[in-house]
Amino acid sequence: MRMLIDLVNNEHGYARIFAEREGFGYELSTYRPLPIPDLFGRMTGFETPEAAFQAAEQLLASVQQSLQRRTRRRRR
Repeated sequence: MRMLIDLVNNEHGYARIFAEREGFGYELSTYRPLPIPDLFGRMTGFETPEAAFQAAEQLLASVQQSLQRRTRRRRR
């Protein structure tokens, strides 16, 4: 059984940090569809909630970078 332990969010989306039998993980949800589907929308197997939290934060930050690159290409 999964248990929600934290929530990470920014203006582009959010990630739920959860505990499972085999460790900790996150699920990512973006408010807008990504230009390229991300293979890491859900990750498990982190040893600590802090590690899952950091990984989710990095992925949310990459959403912003991906959207900025897409906007620049359209302007050209």
